[in-house]
Parts: sequence; structure tokens; C-alpha cells
Amino acid sequence: MKEIINVTKREFERIASSKFYVFMLLILPVFLFSFLSYVYKTGVLREVPVAVCDYDNSELSRTYINFIESTGSMKIIKHVATEDDLKKEFLNGNVYASFVIPYNFERDAKSGKGTSVIVYNNTTNLITGNTVLKDATTFTKTFSGGVLLKKIRSKGAVEEQAMNLINAVKIDSRPMYNPNYNYLNYLIPGLVPVMMQMAIMLLAAIIISSEFANRTFDDLMKTAGNKVYAVFIGKSIPYLLINSATALLIPGILFPFFKVDITGSVTGALFLFVLFSTASFFFGMMISTLSKNYLFTTEISLFLNTPAFIFSGFIYPLWAMPAPHVWFAQLMPFTHFIDAYLKVGVMGSSISGVMPEVIRLSLFVVISIAVTFIILLLRKRGMNKISAGQISGEATDNV
Repeated sequence: MKEIINVTKREFERIASSKFYVFMLLILPVFLFSFLSYVYKTGVLREVPVAVCDYDNSELSRTYINFIESTGSMKIIKHVATEDDLKKEFLNGNVYASFVIPYNFERDAKSGKGTSVIVYNNTTNLITGNTVLKDATTFTKTFSGGVLLKKIRSKGAVEEQAMNLINAVKIDSRPMYNPNYNYLNYLIPGLVPVMMQMAIMLLAAIIISSEFANRTFDDLMKTAGNKVYAVFIGKSIPYLLINSATALLIPGILFPFFKVDITGSVTGALFLFVLFSTASFFFGMMISTLSKNYLFTTEISLFLNTPAFIFSGFIYPLWAMPAPHVWFAQLMPFTHFIDAYLKVGVMGSSISGVMPEVIRLSLFVVISIAVTFIILLLRKRGMNKISAGQISGEATDNV
């Protein structure tokens, strides 16, 4: 026990004396997580700049334009004379969508001949593109229904008959889990943990290899009384304490502060965050034992973490990806964490409902601990052989 305390104390002193360690453990997580949450704090996209080209210039076309303004998600910033002018607005980056109301719009709509409003939509940005398309479709249906209602009424139909003719078949849409399409609730639960994984693993990937690079491994073993378990436990304690505090900070304080909804179990979300941070740390620590070159272990960590967000299935379904990408995704704790978190924190599942993901995250912990311990034993044995060889050489010289 004394050896573990000595190693733990030594590691805390290493952390306190290194600006890099302090930055990665304390400053970067708080700044990064707060910054990302602040960027997306509006949640729902509002006032997408759009332009209008009204060839008809009629009372009905002006009514349609009022419908565009009433959505709240779009703001008309320009009225242009031709479609060529619209393209210039797109190229200049002034607008993200535009509406072209054709000639004879009012006449064709009222006569029942039918007409079309052209919506030019900049889909290089899927968020703005989907927002414009969704709201344009919604208010155009409402507008069309109003025109049709007036036409049916003019033929003598009573209110109830007219409404039944217009709405012969309805769609009763019930969005689940994120009904307002809030991007704060969508992106932050994915972005923040993947950044946390990267920060934890990058630091964990050098805590053993840096001892060899700085030629302090002998000193570490002496502090541990030459006991590998004391090295492992003593090295782990400071980081597990700090990482767990960070993991609890995110759903416990950061999410409520920035109004990121946890509609499911808060206790379950806290548990998953702590388990996730623990799995990320021990996985990174295992990487740290693979080489005495800390630059190499850092590169391995970066190689694994860089595509983690893309291959996790968070922004694009995992089942739709090629098999090699799916296999790679299984190597990251984040893939299993985000599945579990969305079920527990957003969809309201219990922890028992995400046991497969919990087991996988636990396997990251168990396997990483086992591999790390074995490699440390081998490192110690190699160091002892070198020491024994040196002693033997000195004895021979003396003879």
C-alpha cells in the first residue's frame, strides 16, 4: 500500500509540474466543452438568409412571400428581378436559399390548373438545406390548402365539407426524442464525448512511454518498490480521479447550464460517462506500454481517434458503412458509449437495456488492464536482465 501511495504522490507531482499535463487534464476539457456548447447554444436554426424572385407580382404571390417570412427559420434579405441575379447572390455567399414565383402564379392557382414555386437550395450545408426544405414544404402545403379551400367554398361547399375534401388523407407526424430538431441536443452529446475521449487517450498514451523517453522508468520502479501492481495502480489513480470528475461535470453541470436536454435517466448518463472515461483511459494506457517512444504511442492514439466521430455511427448510420469501417468502429470506446447514451439519456432506456454496450465498454477496461499489466511485467523483467548483466560484467572486471 505504501508503494502505491508513493507512486500516486509522484504522479500528482509530475502532473502539477507539467504545463502540458495541467492543460490537457484541466484547462482544455473545460474550455473545449464550454466552447462547443456555446457555439451551438441557439439549438434551432433561425433566420436563414433567403432571396425571392417574384415574376407574378400579384396579391397571391405577396401572400406566399408573407408565408416565407412567417416561418421564423428563414429571413428574406433580397428581392431580385431575375434568376441570374439569384445565382449571383448564392455565389457571393449572401443567401442559402431562394424562391422563384412564376408568371401567372395567381391565375393558374385559382383556376385549378396548378403551378409550381421553384426553391433553389444550397445543400452544401445539410443543416440549412434540410431546414429550408422542411419548412418550405410545410408552409407551401398550408398555403395550397388555403387556396383550395377558398375555391371549394366558392362552389357552395360548407366549411366541414371543404375541409374534408382538402384533408382526405392526413399525416399525423410525431417526432420522437428531439421533436424540435434542436441541433444543440443532437450534436453536443456526440461532439463533447468524442473530444473527451481524444484528450484522455492522448495523455494516457504517454504516461508510461514518457518514463522510458525521459529515462525515469528506473526511478519509477524504485518508488514502487519494484512492484508492477504499485506502478499500475499508483499511475492510474490521479488520472481516474480527474477524468471521472470531468465525466461527471459534463452531464451534471455543463449540459444543464447550456440547456442540453437529458430526457432519460441522469444517474444512468452519469454512470455511462464515468465508465466511458475509464475505458478511454485504460485503452490509452495500454497503448502507452506498446513502445518506449512516446511520439509513436501518441501517433497511434491520434490514428485511432481522428476518425472516431465519423465511424461511430453518430452522424451516418453504422449499418450503411462498408464492413472495414464497421470493424474499425468497434475499436473505439466512443462507438459503444454513444449507442448507450442515446438510449439511456435521450430515449429513456434503463441501464439494463444497454447491457451489451456496458459489457463492451467494460471489456475495454478489463482487456486493457490485462495487456498493460503483462507488458509492464515484461518491461520489468527486461530491465532486471539488463541490471543483472551489468552487475555480472562489473564482477568479471573486478576479478
